[in-house]
Amino acid sequence: MTSRRSTPKTPEINADYGLIFLLLSLSAISLLAIYGALPLLPYWLSGIDLIIKQLIWIIIAIVLLGGLVWAGIDRLFTGAIVAYWILMGLLVLLLMDKYVLDLPLIAPVNGTTAWITLPGLGTLQPSEFMKIVVLILCANIIHQHNEQKRSMSFAEDLRLFVKILSVALPPLVLIVAQPDTGIPLVIIVGIAVMLGISGIRREWILYSLIGVIALVGLILFLFFNFESVLINLVGASYRLNRVYGWLRTEEYISSYGLQLYQSLLAVGSAGWWGHGLQSVVVNLIEPQNDFIFAVFAQNFGFIGASVLLLLEMLLDLKIAAIALSYKKPRERYLIAGVLGMLLFQQIQNMGMIIGLTPITGITLPFVSAGGSSLLSFVPALAVLFVMSHRIKSKRTY
Repeated sequence: MTSRRSTPKTPEINADYGLIFLLLSLSAISLLAIYGALPLLPYWLSGIDLIIKQLIWIIIAIVLLGGLVWAGIDRLFTGAIVAYWILMGLLVLLLMDKYVLDLPLIAPVNGTTAWITLPGLGTLQPSEFMKIVVLILCANIIHQHNEQKRSMSFAEDLRLFVKILSVALPPLVLIVAQPDTGIPLVIIVGIAVMLGISGIRREWILYSLIGVIALVGLILFLFFNFESVLINLVGASYRLNRVYGWLRTEEYISSYGLQLYQSLLAVGSAGWWGHGLQSVVVNLIEPQNDFIFAVFAQNFGFIGASVLLLLEMLLDLKIAAIALSYKKPRERYLIAGVLGMLLFQQIQNMGMIIGLTPITGITLPFVSAGGSSLLSFVPALAVLFVMSHRIKSKRTY
Protein backbone atom coordinates (compact mmCIF):
# COMPACT_ATOMS: atom_id res chain seq x y z
CA MET A 1 0.00 0.00 0.00
CA THR A 2 1.55 3.27 -1.07
CA SER A 3 1.43 6.28 1.16
CA ARG A 4 0.88 9.76 -0.16
CA ARG A 5 2.75 12.68 1.22
CA SER A 6 0.46 15.48 2.23
CA THR A 7 1.47 18.77 0.68
CA PRO A 8 1.32 21.77 2.96
CA LYS A 9 -1.80 23.84 2.45
CA THR A 10 -1.26 27.37 1.25
CA PRO A 11 -2.61 29.75 3.87
CA GLU A 12 -5.68 31.64 2.74
CA ILE A 13 -5.27 35.35 2.33
CA ASN A 14 -8.36 37.18 3.52
CA ALA A 15 -8.04 40.44 1.66
CA ASP A 16 -10.20 43.31 2.83
CA TYR A 17 -11.84 44.27 -0.46
CA GLY A 18 -13.86 47.04 1.15
CA LEU A 19 -10.69 48.77 2.33
CA ILE A 20 -9.04 48.19 -1.05
CA PHE A 21 -12.05 49.73 -2.85
CA LEU A 22 -12.03 52.84 -0.65
CA LEU A 23 -8.29 53.42 -1.08
CA LEU A 24 -8.38 52.90 -4.86
CA SER A 25 -11.43 55.18 -5.13
CA LEU A 26 -9.63 57.97 -3.26
CA SER A 27 -6.54 57.43 -5.44
CA ALA A 28 -8.68 57.76 -8.58
CA ILE A 29 -10.29 60.94 -7.21
CA SER A 30 -6.82 62.26 -6.41
CA LEU A 31 -5.72 61.87 -10.06
CA LEU A 32 -9.01 63.38 -11.28
CA ALA A 33 -8.75 66.32 -8.88
CA ILE A 34 -5.13 67.02 -9.84
CA TYR A 35 -6.12 66.89 -13.51
CA GLY A 36 -8.90 69.35 -12.77
CA ALA A 37 -6.38 71.67 -11.09
CA LEU A 38 -4.02 71.84 -14.10
CA PRO A 39 -5.31 75.18 -15.49
CA LEU A 40 -4.86 76.74 -12.04
CA LEU A 41 -1.21 75.74 -11.63
CA PRO A 42 1.54 78.38 -11.86
CA TYR A 43 3.46 78.45 -15.13
CA TRP A 44 6.60 76.87 -13.64
CA LEU A 45 4.77 73.65 -12.74
CA SER A 46 4.16 71.02 -15.43
CA GLY A 47 0.70 69.61 -14.90
CA ILE A 48 1.21 66.39 -16.87
CA ASP A 49 4.43 65.70 -14.96
CA LEU A 50 2.50 66.23 -11.72
CA ILE A 51 -0.10 63.63 -12.67
CA ILE A 52 2.54 61.15 -13.82
CA LYS A 53 4.48 61.60 -10.58
CA GLN A 54 1.32 61.12 -8.52
CA LEU A 55 0.54 57.93 -10.44
CA ILE A 56 4.10 56.72 -9.83
CA TRP A 57 3.73 57.47 -6.10
CA ILE A 58 0.46 55.52 -6.01
CA ILE A 59 2.12 52.50 -7.68
CA ILE A 60 5.10 52.72 -5.30
CA ALA A 61 2.69 52.89 -2.35
CA ILE A 62 0.82 49.77 -3.55
CA VAL A 63 4.07 47.80 -4.04
CA LEU A 64 5.45 48.94 -0.68
CA LEU A 65 2.16 48.08 1.02
CA GLY A 66 2.22 44.57 -0.42
CA GLY A 67 5.84 44.12 0.65
CA LEU A 68 5.17 45.23 4.23
CA VAL A 69 2.12 42.95 4.53
CA TRP A 70 4.17 40.04 3.18
CA ALA A 71 7.12 40.75 5.50
CA GLY A 72 4.94 40.97 8.61
CA ILE A 73 3.98 43.93 10.73
CA ASP A 74 6.07 42.89 13.73
CA ARG A 75 9.11 44.19 11.86
CA LEU A 76 7.45 47.60 11.64
CA PHE A 77 7.24 47.85 15.42
CA THR A 78 10.77 46.58 16.01
CA GLY A 79 12.40 48.55 13.18
CA ALA A 80 10.68 51.87 13.81
CA ILE A 81 13.51 53.07 16.05
CA VAL A 82 15.95 52.82 13.13
CA ALA A 83 13.61 54.87 10.92
CA TYR A 84 13.23 57.36 13.78
CA TRP A 85 16.94 58.14 13.96
CA ILE A 86 17.31 58.31 10.17
CA LEU A 87 14.48 60.83 10.01
CA MET A 88 15.92 62.76 12.95
CA GLY A 89 19.16 63.06 10.97
CA LEU A 90 17.26 64.40 7.95
CA LEU A 91 15.37 66.91 10.12
CA VAL A 92 18.68 68.12 11.55
CA LEU A 93 20.05 68.54 8.00
CA LEU A 94 17.01 70.64 7.09
CA LEU A 95 17.55 72.80 10.17
CA MET A 96 21.25 73.20 9.32
CA ASP A 97 20.34 74.29 5.79
CA LYS A 98 17.93 76.88 7.16
CA TYR A 99 20.25 78.45 9.71
CA VAL A 100 23.85 77.37 9.05
CA LEU A 101 24.70 75.81 5.66
CA ASP A 102 23.42 75.92 2.09
CA LEU A 103 23.08 72.21 1.35
CA PRO A 104 22.36 70.69 -2.08
CA LEU A 105 18.88 69.29 -2.88
CA ILE A 106 17.32 71.44 -0.15
CA ALA A 107 15.47 74.66 -0.92
CA PRO A 108 12.86 76.52 1.14
CA VAL A 109 9.29 76.73 -0.16
CA ASN A 110 7.27 79.77 0.98
CA GLY A 111 9.78 80.32 3.77
CA THR A 112 9.59 76.76 5.10
CA THR A 113 12.60 74.42 4.86
CA ALA A 114 10.91 71.02 5.01
CA TRP A 115 11.60 69.23 1.71
CA ILE A 116 14.49 67.32 0.16
CA THR A 117 14.50 67.17 -3.65
CA LEU A 118 14.47 63.74 -5.31
CA PRO A 119 15.53 64.29 -8.94
CA GLY A 120 12.88 62.95 -11.31
CA LEU A 121 10.33 62.19 -8.61
CA GLY A 122 9.70 65.43 -6.78
CA THR A 123 10.34 66.13 -3.11
CA LEU A 124 10.54 64.16 0.13
CA GLN A 125 9.19 65.61 3.37
CA PRO A 126 10.79 63.81 6.35
CA SER A 127 8.26 65.25 8.82
CA GLU A 128 5.41 63.42 7.03
CA PHE A 129 7.11 60.08 7.67
CA MET A 130 8.08 61.08 11.19
CA LYS A 131 4.43 61.48 12.21
CA ILE A 132 3.76 57.77 11.61
CA VAL A 133 7.08 56.61 13.06
CA VAL A 134 6.41 58.55 16.26
CA LEU A 135 3.01 56.90 16.59
CA ILE A 136 4.51 53.43 16.09
CA LEU A 137 7.08 54.09 18.81
CA CYS A 138 4.40 55.50 21.11
CA ALA A 139 2.28 52.38 20.55
CA ASN A 140 5.27 50.28 21.65
CA ILE A 141 5.82 52.49 24.70
CA ILE A 142 2.18 52.41 25.79
CA HIS A 143 1.96 48.63 25.31
CA GLN A 144 5.14 47.94 27.31
CA HIS A 145 4.15 50.43 30.01
CA ASN A 146 0.73 48.81 30.50
CA GLU A 147 2.29 45.37 30.76
CA GLN A 148 4.60 46.56 33.54
CA LYS A 149 2.52 49.07 35.50
CA ARG A 150 1.35 48.06 38.95
CA SER A 151 -1.43 50.52 39.67
CA MET A 152 -3.86 53.00 38.16
CA SER A 153 -2.18 56.03 39.68
CA PHE A 154 -1.22 59.52 38.60
CA ALA A 155 2.43 58.62 39.17
CA GLU A 156 2.23 55.73 36.69
CA ASP A 157 0.57 58.01 34.15
CA LEU A 158 3.28 60.62 34.61
CA ARG A 159 5.92 57.98 33.94
CA LEU A 160 4.14 57.15 30.68
CA PHE A 161 3.95 60.82 29.70
CA VAL A 162 7.69 61.26 30.25
CA LYS A 163 8.42 58.24 28.03
CA ILE A 164 6.16 59.61 25.29
CA LEU A 165 7.73 63.07 25.51
CA SER A 166 11.25 61.64 25.23
CA VAL A 167 10.31 60.26 21.81
CA ALA A 168 7.92 62.93 20.51
CA LEU A 169 9.43 66.20 21.74
CA PRO A 170 12.76 66.22 19.77
CA PRO A 171 11.15 65.84 16.32
CA LEU A 172 8.35 68.25 17.27
CA VAL A 173 10.91 70.94 18.10
CA LEU A 174 12.79 70.37 14.84
CA ILE A 175 9.60 70.47 12.75
CA VAL A 176 8.27 73.63 14.44
CA ALA A 177 11.66 75.28 13.70
CA GLN A 178 11.23 74.72 9.92
CA PRO A 179 8.70 76.45 10.59
CA ASP A 180 5.71 74.10 10.31
CA THR A 181 2.73 74.08 12.64
CA GLY A 182 0.42 71.68 10.79
CA ILE A 183 2.31 68.41 11.15
CA PRO A 184 3.17 68.99 14.85
CA LEU A 185 -0.56 69.50 15.50
CA VAL A 186 -1.32 66.27 13.62
CA ILE A 187 1.26 64.36 15.70
CA ILE A 188 -0.05 65.80 18.97
CA VAL A 189 -3.64 64.87 18.09
CA GLY A 190 -2.58 61.32 17.19
CA ILE A 191 -0.69 60.86 20.46
CA ALA A 192 -3.58 62.37 22.44
CA VAL A 193 -6.03 59.85 20.97
CA MET A 194 -3.65 56.98 21.75
CA LEU A 195 -3.28 58.13 25.34
CA GLY A 196 -7.04 58.53 25.60
CA ILE A 197 -7.56 54.78 25.07
CA SER A 198 -4.37 53.67 26.80
CA GLY A 199 -5.91 53.26 30.25
CA ILE A 200 -4.73 56.49 31.85
CA ARG A 201 -6.92 58.03 34.52
CA ARG A 202 -9.94 59.79 33.04
CA GLU A 203 -9.12 62.96 34.94
CA TRP A 204 -6.25 63.59 32.51
CA ILE A 205 -8.65 63.57 29.55
CA LEU A 206 -11.04 65.95 31.34
CA TYR A 207 -8.20 68.31 32.32
CA SER A 208 -6.83 68.28 28.76
CA LEU A 209 -10.18 69.10 27.18
CA ILE A 210 -10.76 71.93 29.66
CA GLY A 211 -7.24 73.24 28.96
CA VAL A 212 -7.67 73.19 25.15
CA ILE A 213 -11.09 74.87 25.33
CA ALA A 214 -9.75 77.50 27.75
CA LEU A 215 -6.69 78.21 25.57
CA VAL A 216 -8.73 78.60 22.38
CA GLY A 217 -11.27 80.73 24.22
CA LEU A 218 -8.53 82.94 25.65
CA ILE A 219 -6.93 83.47 22.23
CA LEU A 220 -10.26 84.41 20.66
CA PHE A 221 -11.14 86.69 23.60
CA LEU A 222 -7.82 88.53 23.32
CA PHE A 223 -8.08 88.70 19.53
CA PHE A 224 -11.47 90.42 19.59
CA ASN A 225 -10.99 92.55 22.72
CA PHE A 226 -7.28 93.03 23.50
CA GLU A 227 -5.50 92.53 20.19
CA SER A 228 -2.34 94.38 21.27
CA VAL A 229 -1.97 92.06 24.27
CA LEU A 230 -2.20 89.01 22.00
CA ILE A 231 0.41 90.46 19.63
CA ASN A 232 2.76 91.09 22.57
CA LEU A 233 2.28 87.50 23.73
CA VAL A 234 2.76 85.65 20.42
CA GLY A 235 4.38 88.29 18.25
CA ALA A 236 3.30 89.45 14.79
CA SER A 237 3.99 86.01 13.30
CA TYR A 238 2.60 84.29 10.22
CA ARG A 239 0.46 82.14 12.56
CA LEU A 240 -1.32 85.24 13.84
CA ASN A 241 -1.70 86.49 10.26
CA ARG A 242 -3.62 83.31 9.48
CA VAL A 243 -6.02 84.13 12.30
CA TYR A 244 -6.54 87.57 10.71
CA GLY A 245 -7.24 85.89 7.38
CA TRP A 246 -9.69 83.50 9.03
CA LEU A 247 -11.69 85.84 11.28
CA ARG A 248 -11.33 89.07 9.28
CA THR A 249 -11.34 87.70 5.76
CA GLU A 250 -12.89 90.65 3.93
CA GLU A 251 -10.80 93.19 5.85
CA TYR A 252 -7.62 91.46 4.65
CA ILE A 253 -9.00 90.31 1.30
CA SER A 254 -5.85 91.27 -0.61
CA SER A 255 -3.40 89.68 1.81
CA TYR A 256 -4.01 87.27 4.70
CA GLY A 257 -7.63 86.55 3.76
CA LEU A 258 -7.08 86.05 0.02
CA GLN A 259 -6.81 82.25 0.08
CA LEU A 260 -9.97 81.79 2.16
CA TYR A 261 -11.90 84.33 0.09
CA GLN A 262 -10.90 82.54 -3.14
CA SER A 263 -11.84 79.11 -1.79
CA LEU A 264 -15.22 80.40 -0.55
CA LEU A 265 -15.93 81.81 -4.00
CA ALA A 266 -14.87 78.55 -5.67
CA VAL A 267 -17.08 76.38 -3.47
CA GLY A 268 -19.99 78.80 -3.15
CA SER A 269 -20.32 79.44 -6.88
CA ALA A 270 -20.22 75.76 -7.90
CA GLY A 271 -23.88 74.95 -7.19
CA TRP A 272 -25.12 71.35 -7.27
CA TRP A 273 -22.98 69.99 -10.12
CA GLY A 274 -20.06 72.41 -10.41
CA HIS A 275 -18.61 74.34 -13.32
CA GLY A 276 -17.12 71.30 -15.05
CA LEU A 277 -13.74 69.59 -15.14
CA GLN A 278 -10.77 71.99 -15.39
CA SER A 279 -13.00 75.02 -14.92
CA VAL A 280 -11.26 78.30 -14.11
CA VAL A 281 -13.83 80.41 -12.30
CA VAL A 282 -11.66 81.35 -9.33
CA ASN A 283 -7.88 81.10 -9.16
CA LEU A 284 -6.53 79.20 -6.17
CA ILE A 285 -3.10 79.12 -4.57
CA GLU A 286 -1.64 75.60 -4.13
CA PRO A 287 -4.63 74.02 -5.94
CA GLN A 288 -2.95 70.61 -6.16
CA ASN A 289 -2.12 70.40 -2.43
CA ASP A 290 -3.77 72.33 0.38
CA PHE A 291 -6.75 73.51 -1.72
CA ILE A 292 -7.47 70.34 -3.70
CA PHE A 293 -10.90 70.05 -2.05
CA ALA A 294 -11.81 73.56 -3.24
CA VAL A 295 -10.75 72.62 -6.78
CA PHE A 296 -12.82 69.43 -6.68
CA ALA A 297 -15.85 71.33 -5.36
CA GLN A 298 -15.44 74.03 -8.03
CA ASN A 299 -15.35 71.37 -10.75
CA PHE A 300 -18.05 68.99 -9.46
CA GLY A 301 -20.16 71.08 -7.09
CA PHE A 302 -22.03 69.99 -3.99
CA ILE A 303 -22.65 66.47 -5.34
CA GLY A 304 -18.99 65.83 -6.14
CA ALA A 305 -17.79 67.28 -2.85
CA SER A 306 -20.34 65.13 -1.00
CA VAL A 307 -19.10 61.97 -2.75
CA LEU A 308 -15.53 62.77 -1.71
CA LEU A 309 -16.63 63.52 1.86
CA LEU A 310 -18.61 60.26 1.95
CA LEU A 311 -15.59 58.22 0.81
CA GLU A 312 -13.41 59.82 3.50
CA MET A 313 -16.08 59.07 6.15
CA LEU A 314 -16.45 55.45 4.98
CA LEU A 315 -12.68 55.02 5.22
CA ASP A 316 -12.73 56.35 8.79
CA LEU A 317 -15.60 54.04 9.74
CA LYS A 318 -13.83 51.07 8.13
CA ILE A 319 -10.65 51.77 10.10
CA ALA A 320 -12.63 52.15 13.33
CA ALA A 321 -14.49 48.87 12.70
CA ILE A 322 -11.23 46.96 12.21
CA ALA A 323 -9.69 48.48 15.34
CA LEU A 324 -12.76 47.70 17.47
CA SER A 325 -12.83 44.07 16.30
CA TYR A 326 -9.13 43.45 16.95
CA LYS A 327 -8.01 42.27 20.37
CA LYS A 328 -4.25 42.89 20.60
CA PRO A 329 -3.66 46.29 22.22
CA ARG A 330 -0.42 47.40 20.53
CA GLU A 331 -1.92 47.49 17.04
CA ARG A 332 -5.11 49.09 18.36
CA TYR A 333 -3.13 51.92 19.96
CA LEU A 334 -1.41 52.65 16.66
CA ILE A 335 -4.56 52.55 14.55
CA ALA A 336 -6.42 54.74 17.06
CA GLY A 337 -3.68 57.34 16.71
CA VAL A 338 -3.71 57.09 12.92
CA LEU A 339 -7.51 57.44 12.87
CA GLY A 340 -7.22 60.52 15.07
CA MET A 341 -4.67 62.01 12.66
CA LEU A 342 -6.84 61.24 9.65
CA LEU A 343 -9.95 62.78 11.19
CA PHE A 344 -8.03 65.87 12.25
CA GLN A 345 -6.50 66.32 8.80
CA GLN A 346 -9.84 65.80 7.06
CA ILE A 347 -11.72 68.21 9.35
CA GLN A 348 -8.94 70.80 9.24
CA ASN A 349 -8.39 70.66 5.47
CA MET A 350 -12.05 70.66 4.43
CA GLY A 351 -12.95 73.04 7.26
CA MET A 352 -10.41 75.66 6.21
CA ILE A 353 -11.83 75.64 2.67
CA ILE A 354 -15.24 76.82 3.92
CA GLY A 355 -13.96 79.02 6.75
CA LEU A 356 -14.71 76.75 9.72
CA THR A 357 -11.02 76.52 10.70
CA PRO A 358 -7.97 78.71 10.05
CA ILE A 359 -5.87 77.98 6.97
CA THR A 360 -2.86 75.75 7.62
CA GLY A 361 -0.53 73.68 5.48
CA ILE A 362 -2.38 70.44 6.30
CA THR A 363 -3.22 68.41 3.20
CA LEU A 364 -6.20 66.13 2.50
CA PRO A 365 -5.07 62.50 3.04
CA PHE A 366 -4.97 60.26 -0.07
CA VAL A 367 -6.22 63.11 -2.30
CA SER A 368 -3.71 65.99 -2.25
CA ALA A 369 -0.75 65.70 -4.59
CA GLY A 370 2.53 64.56 -3.10
CA GLY A 371 4.35 61.32 -2.41
CA SER A 372 5.45 61.94 1.16
CA SER A 373 1.95 62.19 2.61
CA LEU A 374 0.77 59.16 0.63
CA LEU A 375 3.73 56.93 1.47
CA SER A 376 3.73 57.97 5.12
CA PHE A 377 0.41 56.19 5.66
CA VAL A 378 1.59 52.92 4.04
CA PRO A 379 2.99 51.36 7.26
CA ALA A 380 -0.29 52.05 9.07
CA LEU A 381 -2.27 50.63 6.15
CA ALA A 382 -0.11 47.49 6.25
CA VAL A 383 -0.99 47.07 9.91
CA LEU A 384 -4.66 47.57 9.05
CA PHE A 385 -4.67 44.92 6.33
CA VAL A 386 -2.94 42.40 8.58
CA MET A 387 -5.38 43.14 11.41
CA SER A 388 -8.32 42.65 9.04
CA HIS A 389 -6.81 39.39 7.76
CA ARG A 390 -6.39 38.03 11.28
CA ILE A 391 -9.95 38.99 12.23
CA LYS A 392 -11.37 37.24 9.17
CA SER A 393 -9.13 34.20 9.65
CA LYS A 394 -10.44 33.66 13.18
CA ARG A 395 -14.02 33.92 11.92
CA THR A 396 -13.24 31.47 9.10
CA TYR A 397 -11.55 28.84 11.24
